[in-house]
Amino acid sequence: MERIINILKEAQVSDFRIMEVKKTSHQAFFVRQFLDQHRISETVHTTLDVYMDTEENGQKFRGRASKEIYPGESDEEIRKDVEQLKLNASLAKNPFYEIVKDEKYREEEKDYDLMSLLSEVVQGVQNVRDTDSEKINSYEVFVNGYYYHIVNSQGTDVAFNTMNEEVEIVINSVDDGHEIEIYHDSTFAGKPISEITDDILEVFRIARDRTKAVPTKKMMNARVLLSGDFNPDFFDYFLTRTNSRYVFYGESQTKIGDDCQRESEGDKITLRLVSELPHSSDNMPYSKDGNKALDLTVIENGIYQNYWGDQITGYYLGMEKITDANNFVVEPGTKSVAEMKQEPYLEIIKFSDFGMDGITGNFGGEIRLGYYYDGEKVIPVTGGSITCNMEKSLKHIYLSQETKQYDNCIVPCTIELFDVNVAGEQ
Repeated sequence: MERIINILKEAQVSDFRIMEVKKTSHQAFFVRQFLDQHRISETVHTTLDVYMDTEENGQKFRGRASKEIYPGESDEEIRKDVEQLKLNASLAKNPFYEIVKDEKYREEEKDYDLMSLLSEVVQGVQNVRDTDSEKINSYEVFVNGYYYHIVNSQGTDVAFNTMNEEVEIVINSVDDGHEIEIYHDSTFAGKPISEITDDILEVFRIARDRTKAVPTKKMMNARVLLSGDFNPDFFDYFLTRTNSRYVFYGESQTKIGDDCQRESEGDKITLRLVSELPHSSDNMPYSKDGNKALDLTVIENGIYQNYWGDQITGYYLGMEKITDANNFVVEPGTKSVAEMKQEPYLEIIKFSDFGMDGITGNFGGEIRLGYYYDGEKVIPVTGGSITCNMEKSLKHIYLSQETKQYDNCIVPCTIELFDVNVAGEQ
């Protein structure tokens, strides 16, 4: 890094930022419950941002150009890279903005015991035993340690560690000659072995019920419960509409103080960003711009409180607090899950692909597994779809008192929606 900084000083760039990321990874690949391959990799990636200022008719502009600088490059090759970056950056005519100034934070590089962490994750999977109908087809485990070092020309120098673990697993389920396959992907950091096991046992249950599911019936004005790993995506609506990039470029019309639940019935939404969350894979104390991660209320009781985002668009909007949305927590609601299930409902726990458009507010997807309660019995269903809009849904919504953590967020276990049209069989 020092070599690059010296070359940049000679090149007389307006500003620069260098981000070096060291990654150590242990990877294990299993067929059924038998190890097929184990790999260890160590990589270093260095990204250079060059900023160049220009002035026209008394107005100051700033451009930025980026490139990865490879470890084996000679000084002469780096000089050529910098000259090209200077040219590219000088051609951009963006309004002037400042980069992060004088942030200082230093962690020494951690020597994570990745092999032990890998063994714990594998043990969590190995604790699951095949049944007569459900079997583990294959799975992959990744355990990664990162060391970030970010330096810029305005005195910012931050270095920190982070790590994550990931399990990708394929499960087969057979019932009366009918076989289905379910893919499950889970990311976390330091989750207890018992919780890893419980997560996979839950996927076993989903697979078993999926093989017994009947086609979803068409329903009008149904009461729908959302109770799956897609629940965090539901709340992406609020994060998208408060992202400084979407606000600055006019894609989001959200203003601080707007009430998105005016005259609504049910629970009010409160969502907060948190700088650190236990077992989250996104616990980064600083952003890649060099901004310190902050605790921040984005929406409280349905009213927008703050924007979040990157340094550039945050600067343009005059934001005093600029932070990334690494982790977030949604406050629980007023109903228990048991209360929500007292009357007929369609509960969806798995979509083929849940989509949320944070700008239009349209959301929905094809139902892979749900449960229909007709007032007497619960029936697993599959197929059909829902298509909804947040503006309508937020007028009548309840959140469960129970919450669940999905990697970098904690959200209500169940979201209760009303007057939902369900596409399905006649």
